[in-house]
Amino acid sequence: MAYLEPIDRLSDNLYVRLFEVARRPITEAWNAQEVRSSYWRLYLNAQDGAWLRWAGGDWLLTAGDVHFVPPWITFSCCCRRPVEHFYVHFDLVGLPGSVVREVFGAPQGIGAPPEVLALLPWALRDDGPSGEPAALLRAKALVHLALASLFEGLDPPRVARCRQVAAATRPVAAALRYIEEHLCDRLPNALLAQLCALSEDHFVRRFRACLGQTPTQYVLERRVANAAQRLAFGDETLERIAAGCGFANRHYFTRVFTQRMGVPPATYRRGARV
Repeated sequence: MAYLEPIDRLSDNLYVRLFEVARRPITEAWNAQEVRSSYWRLYLNAQDGAWLRWAGGDWLLTAGDVHFVPPWITFSCCCRRPVEHFYVHFDLVGLPGSVVREVFGAPQGIGAPPEVLALLPWALRDDGPSGEPAALLRAKALVHLALASLFEGLDPPRVARCRQVAAATRPVAAALRYIEEHLCDRLPNALLAQLCALSEDHFVRRFRACLGQTPTQYVLERRVANAAQRLAFGDETLERIAAGCGFANRHYFTRVFTQRMGVPPATYRRGARV
């Protein structure tokens, strides 16, 4: 009988954070341009007629199939007829942005996995999911099953890369978890190294070898990603978001955010939702 080996707490860094789950009709007005998000999108349409335009060409959102738009991809929305549109916006915490861009550099389709579609009668109810625990867990189950199909369908080189990252990040897993839980705090390398029981120099070298980024670069990316999510799904002031994501002040936050996302925070907030 197949079973999972015992999983070390610090090596289990992957988890899903939901932002929005909804079903809405879309029309020709679904035409946002140059969209770029720090979170994942799952799309499932009931009819043909909508597609995404990105650097690699047009990506058709074929009816009845599950599609993913990974974070950091720039795309535009296109729709030529009324379409019933189901979507989930979520963050897959624990997979570094550098790896996401390397492994998932394009929209992804997984067809129509039966285990995912089995949850759709619930997901497509008129009232939609709520904040109740049962509803949230069902929504996460749908996303988890869809992600499992996505990872199972990866070609061997991408599977090997994901396994390499999973194995390589174990020595710095404690730092990764701490960073995620303390983005608003100071995160010096000395502290992160201490959490991993490594010297500071060894920690920095190991971290960069594992993730392709220095700890400082990684922390900055996670702060920008978190800020983008708060801009898209909340109504906090820019000052509060800057402080809550660990930026010294609003001006520094605006400069860094604009460099990473291509637009200032206020502009991003206005155009974030598709």
